[in-house]
Amino acid sequence: MSEKIDRMRLNLRVDEDVKQAFNSEVKFKFGKCRPYAGVELERELRYFLDQGEIAELRKVVCELADSSENSTNEKNSYSTNRDKTTVVSYRIAEDIRNRLVTVAEDDFRSPGELVEAIMYGYTTEGSAIERLTQKLKKVAAKSHTDERDSISAKERRTKTIAQELEGGEFKLDDFDEAVKLARGIGVGDHAREEYLPRVLEELDYTWHPQNPELFIEGEIFDFPDVRDPTNKPLILMDEEDKRLAIKVAAYRNKTKSFGTTFSIDEAVDLFRGKVRRSTVRPLMRDIADTSPGYKYNQKRNMLNIDKKLVKRHPNENQEVLIIVHR
Repeated sequence: MSEKIDRMRLNLRVDEDVKQAFNSEVKFKFGKCRPYAGVELERELRYFLDQGEIAELRKVVCELADSSENSTNEKNSYSTNRDKTTVVSYRIAEDIRNRLVTVAEDDFRSPGELVEAIMYGYTTEGSAIERLTQKLKKVAAKSHTDERDSISAKERRTKTIAQELEGGEFKLDDFDEAVKLARGIGVGDHAREEYLPRVLEELDYTWHPQNPELFIEGEIFDFPDVRDPTNKPLILMDEEDKRLAIKVAAYRNKTKSFGTTFSIDEAVDLFRGKVRRSTVRPLMRDIADTSPGYKYNQKRNMLNIDKKLVKRHPNENQEVLIIVHR
């Protein structure tokens, strides 16, 4: 059962025009004033006092907007001569009224003046939900703009690097030197991972079939449809490339008296020690689950390969058989 909320009448004096404008706004939104005026005002008071779910939502939105704005600053700019006042007697939660009175005293103004400012903000700037909605729209618009700017910057950097490298083969060290000319990015693994594939596509270059650190024009060699991933630069490899490289290397491994095997350590050596054992192990399990002829020995941390069974399932092992037997 939900907790019972003790309610009491607000009974605070506000400017008559402000109350009338507030009631008119509520009636416009809901078709009638009661009971919605009291519900809306309590929601605005909770928002102002950082109470409840609406205040939690405001904190999240402000964090998204990277803003340190707090609710108490939203209504402070309003003031009135208060020539003619009237009583606001909507019923609200007792703890909210008590908290409001305390905050007003700390702010050196009457509770009525504080409620009046909150009601005025509702009529001129919209409800708390409407204000948060507008803020979220601004956050989304800024995010799209930042994304477009980021894409534009990446395209500019890619072209800068590519222009420096075009006209001949290049190595990773040459790529690093070209990166220094592109503003906004430093030399390192991140630049290689982010921009090397983009530059290769821009230049229509590819990796050399025998030298993983050399990149050449794609038209120099008559490359096969399926290339041997064991020679592919690790920095260009995705998870599928790594799985295929392990499958190929394991299939090529020497046949021993107890059958063909391929250990985790051998897989780490395949990737020149730049891939961890914890990364290799799930790749091997995936291979065993999807490729007939490959079985993972968990106790010995290795793949067992039945080459005859691999050949009898050419659909699942097509790429391995093409690479090894062409």
